[in-house]
Amino acid sequence: MKTFFNINQESGFTLIELMISLAILAIIISQATPSFANMIHTQKANSEVNKFMSVIFLARSEAIKANKVATLCHSHDGLNCNGIWSDGWILFIDNDSDGRKDAGETIIKSDTQKYDYQISLSAFGSRHYMRFTPLGLTLSQNGSFKLCPKNNDHHYARVVIISKTGRARFSKDTNANGIHEAANGTELRCG
Repeated sequence: MKTFFNINQESGFTLIELMISLAILAIIISQATPSFANMIHTQKANSEVNKFMSVIFLARSEAIKANKVATLCHSHDGLNCNGIWSDGWILFIDNDSDGRKDAGETIIKSDTQKYDYQISLSAFGSRHYMRFTPLGLTLSQNGSFKLCPKNNDHHYARVVIISKTGRARFSKDTNANGIHEAANGTELRCG
């Protein structure tokens, strides 16, 4: 009678085979971890800049839709123009085009969540607000919103660049060195 199983045959790993397998696994994981962490940080940076770009698009479209000036300003309370950009912002119809939220001016949207990124505006005219006309143009302003991670790692810094025509675009890493460039071509630096 023929049997399919040999009861006396042992199977499995020896201790040395198991240790070699674990060593190989540890090497593979150690090689993959830095690139995986880099991918996560890059995705976070792109997500933050995409969120802010959508706010710029909303401000421009609301100015066109309302046929009035729409102002985007920094706000820590979601009601007035105050604080810093990293505190949050409000978008409102600016009836007198002064860049300040006055009584009777309608808030379209606000966001006072604390951002994981430090946000700053470098602009011609004011660093406190960005205004869009009913034609979708900025009110004689061009500028850049720079987003830097709180650890100031410039590899994950991004910029939203806004022209006087109201068009917004992202910064790019044109020389493939891992650092995006500002509108003037210089590498972004944080801190």
